[in-house]
Amino acid sequence: MKIVIFTIGTQGDARPFVALGRRLCTLGHDIYIVTSARHRQLIVDGGLHLIPIESDFADLMAKEHAAMDAGNQLRIGRQMARALCDWMPLWVKQALAATEGAALIIGSGSATALGASIAEKRNIPFVQAQFMPMTPSKHIPPLWPNPNLPLPGTANLILTHLARLLIWQLLSAPVSIMRRDLNLAPIGWRGPWSRKSEHIRSQYLLYAFSRHLQPHPDDWPSDRIAVTGSWFYDQTAEWVPPPALTQFLEAGPKPIYIGFGSMMCGNPETFTRMILETVRQTGRRAIIATGWGALRILREQKDTSLFFIDNAPHDWLFPRVAMAVHHGGAGTVAAASRVGLPQVIIPFLADQFYWSWRLNTIGITPMILNRKKLTAKKLAHAINKASAPSVTERARMLAPLIEDEEGIGRAITILTHWGLLPSPIPTEHAI
Repeated sequence: MKIVIFTIGTQGDARPFVALGRRLCTLGHDIYIVTSARHRQLIVDGGLHLIPIESDFADLMAKEHAAMDAGNQLRIGRQMARALCDWMPLWVKQALAATEGAALIIGSGSATALGASIAEKRNIPFVQAQFMPMTPSKHIPPLWPNPNLPLPGTANLILTHLARLLIWQLLSAPVSIMRRDLNLAPIGWRGPWSRKSEHIRSQYLLYAFSRHLQPHPDDWPSDRIAVTGSWFYDQTAEWVPPPALTQFLEAGPKPIYIGFGSMMCGNPETFTRMILETVRQTGRRAIIATGWGALRILREQKDTSLFFIDNAPHDWLFPRVAMAVHHGGAGTVAAASRVGLPQVIIPFLADQFYWSWRLNTIGITPMILNRKKLTAKKLAHAINKASAPSVTERARMLAPLIEDEEGIGRAITILTHWGLLPSPIPTEHAI
């Protein structure tokens, strides 16, 4: 069957779906991923079909790095909503073309509403796949404004519903344009979770994170919501490290990893100096992934205790380092937890604050850090605390639990149980 996956964002948003898509291909399904052309190589190398869609969140985030640096989530949301309004008419045309003949649509993140509406238009099933908890629960604090505040369960529920309502006020304009162009009924001011939006409220939802990081709360329904475990796209077998990286790793004790993916900040020079001073204060060796984000100017440094890379597959690199210092993106959290690394998180936006809180709660991130108030001394202190035996042992014990979840297989089993994928033919009857 033809399955179309909508994922619009950075490479971290696309990688899990390449992993899921590859496994679905082995079951005979035809997988198309609708995303930015920026991810072409990733998807083609994974043996899947790419359908480019007009978007570049990397460029959008680069333009809004000042708002990100100030922690202005509302400004970032407004800018994203304006960009979505500009993109939406073309998205509708591209999405309709991409889903011709599809039997199932999967959508995530910013593409959730698009995928859901296209599925409604075509009268085919839709499944959300998310990498952070979004369903209200008395056991989970709201992702916004601050998950670190201890609140009673009722307050968690109320604030999460209010946060949803706020998000809907930001996104209602582009969604209205999309549904108008699809000739679908508009969604009311309460948003897609209201009782009048039953076609959206009743969707299936896969949470692709580990239950050992965030268990399935008892107040989430289990008939349409499932926590599957993470979807890892492993490239260890085919990725060839540069010789200089191998030499650096072999030249001394395991280094720490420092990287912030695609996160930007308003003053990268100041942020860079803080990172360098932190490493000097700890006396550790470090591998620094500069990417195109906050650390992009670091390569000018000549310190032999530092090694700079654009990027490297986490499944190859993380077993070779002692700790991960990062932004708290769901993919990086999962990859570091999978190999038992203690983590120091410097969150920039959105769910990164939640994962910082959650990993601190379970004991593999020793401190909750505020990036706007962070100094080299505070960060060095956090790194030293993360090196404590109690933290490293807790992280080490978590690794086999996450590995044994086999999140992709569980996701496919659940989709089959929900009747969205055909049941596999038993081996003895395959011929």
